[in-house]
Amino acid sequence: MPKAPQKRVRIEKLIEESEHIEDRLSRWQLDSPPDIQEIRAAQRLYLTWYAAALREIPEGDMRTRFIDMYEGGAVIKRLRAFLSEPLATSPLYDPENPNPVFPRWTYPFEDRREELATQREILNVVMHGETTVVTVLDELTAVFRRLPEFLAVLGAAGNDRVRRPTLTNEADLQVLVHAILQLLYDDVRPEDAVPKQAGAASRVDFLLRETGVIIETKMTRPSLTDKKVGEELAIDWNRYQRHPDCQAIIGIVYDPERHISNAAALEHDLSNNDSDPATRVLVIR
Repeated sequence: MPKAPQKRVRIEKLIEESEHIEDRLSRWQLDSPPDIQEIRAAQRLYLTWYAAALREIPEGDMRTRFIDMYEGGAVIKRLRAFLSEPLATSPLYDPENPNPVFPRWTYPFEDRREELATQREILNVVMHGETTVVTVLDELTAVFRRLPEFLAVLGAAGNDRVRRPTLTNEADLQVLVHAILQLLYDDVRPEDAVPKQAGAASRVDFLLRETGVIIETKMTRPSLTDKKVGEELAIDWNRYQRHPDCQAIIGIVYDPERHISNAAALEHDLSNNDSDPATRVLVIR
């Protein structure tokens, strides 16, 4: 199984670290209060975590809410106030006559649990919302990168049990890609229709309905090199993104005779995990 994307790994680690930080902070307002060294160490730990988490959250409402869980405001105090004065006691608290309306602590930690939980929830949304289709693209990339090795085994000397597929044109390539996709996914839809635009009909090569990923295949030839492949993919993708299920597009370019002069540049220029839909180009030789 391909490795999870690095962003997902980082966020999973941040969520786990947040739980440890919460456990540590929860002990401060118990019977044995922490000393100043413990408070300062935990403050640094949280702020380091907070800065790392912010780097994973894109601009927008979720980022604003994440920051508010720490910053608070003039009236509503949140984690920042607690970390600054975790042992500050309320002037209205009477230890001789405890009253739940006037708790002992100015910034009770129990109120902070919800703020930490909200920050973890936001990280979870970012992790799943941004990496689901990217994970699929990574998995498909890992599988189809191995296509030359797969074909080499089938064509190995002495192998008279299974024939190597004949790939002489794009139709042959599509049959092979379809077969591999069926090994990986239950719902593979070939030639799925795209809504018409200006009366023109279009079909994607394959749609993975359960993930929202469209697969397009290209097989190079002397007249289909870097520039032409890039232009055709850009035109097709402009149409494909109108498909109601499209969340990501991957172009599988089979180039056994090396008509692509700069495969790395083609992949880099047309691959974007952050676009809508996400895109990926894979040149296979």
